[in-house]
Amino acid sequence: YLEPIFSSDDIARQLPNEAKRYQTMYAMWRKALKGAFKTPNVISYCPNVSLLENFRESNKLLEQVQKGLSAYLESKRGVFARFYFLSDDELLEILSQTKDPMAVQPHMR
Repeated sequence: YLEPIFSSDDIARQLPNEAKRYQTMYAMWRKALKGAFKTPNVISYCPNVSLLENFRESNKLLEQVQKGLSAYLESKRGVFARFYFLSDDELLEILSQTKDPMAVQPHMR
């Protein structure tokens, strides 16, 4: 669910460190999946020594991205108290579509 968030220029501009970490993590996962696709026999692919380390590094980056994103959402909630009544997913959807006011309508009850 993070890909559409960080593909939004507005959020990526507001969270440059998290966007960079996300892109790094995403590239690592794509590389691992590409290797798995090229070597469909899991027994021959998994002994790759760097694979486990890459997955650990990806998870670490993902945790940092999620922490930064949570802090960002809390800062937005502090500015506009009604955001406390929205889930993180709903708030992210609203913030990523600031240029399209009609996309925000379903959240205004």
